[in-house]
Amino acid sequence: MSNYISISNTSLMLSLSLMFVVIIISILNKLNIIGSILLGTVRSFVQLTFMGYVLSLIFDLQKWYFTITILLIMLIFATMDSYKRIDFRFDPVCKKKGIFKKNLSSCYPKTFRYCLLSMVLGNLLPLAFIFYLVLNVSPWYNPQYIIPISAMIISNTMTAISLFLNTFGNQIKLRLLEVEAKLSLGSSPAGAINLIKNNSIKSGLIPTINTLMVLGIVKLPGMMTGQILGGVDPIESVRYQLLIMYTIAASTALSLFILAYLTEKALFNHREQIKYELLNF
Repeated sequence: MSNYISISNTSLMLSLSLMFVVIIISILNKLNIIGSILLGTVRSFVQLTFMGYVLSLIFDLQKWYFTITILLIMLIFATMDSYKRIDFRFDPVCKKKGIFKKNLSSCYPKTFRYCLLSMVLGNLLPLAFIFYLVLNVSPWYNPQYIIPISAMIISNTMTAISLFLNTFGNQIKLRLLEVEAKLSLGSSPAGAINLIKNNSIKSGLIPTINTLMVLGIVKLPGMMTGQILGGVDPIESVRYQLLIMYTIAASTALSLFILAYLTEKALFNHREQIKYELLNF
């Protein structure tokens, strides 16, 4: 294998000039996104540099509680980012300006809780299977494997959750009368929204399925490319990438299945009626 080419600070600064291409195109086409470009460039530099030093420290210390803390932070921030991208939410609306402890729970965003719960449960089992039955990671909290692999899985699940809820919201808006008709004819809530739920799950899975279709021919994923650049044998890189993609598919499907169940429970009351007050279109 070829030697690893180290990137100096000077080389990194030189690569930054490529962002001026994006800025120039924005100016020529009057896209009005220069602020977003600059902010994204600065944030990516600061966040990745900071994370690089944090990971270096964690890798050196090899403490289980640091690994768990990073995973929790990733899950929470991924859920927050996913939540911000969701147009459809089934959250109770607080009509009182002052929120006290006694009514705080009724105003807490239910959508956020369900997204976080589905992400945690959906990722936990596939990741545990991969780490401890397939890779046999030792010690069990080894950050070299736990953190980067978990980050890739969580980021894909985050995107799928946003797609699911946005599709579900659009579908329920278009088919609301159809759902009401099915309920009035004796259908269960699960039966009334079954088509909507299935279409939404498919929507969330489409990016993963599309990636699986073109993997290796059209697309060389980031992990595989990084390993090859680092001097790892391409065959070994392929094995790792396949392992990652299969884990992504399982985690995404499981998270969407759990979220679909929670969404169904959130939308209907004990009388099997739609809770219109929770539909924030």
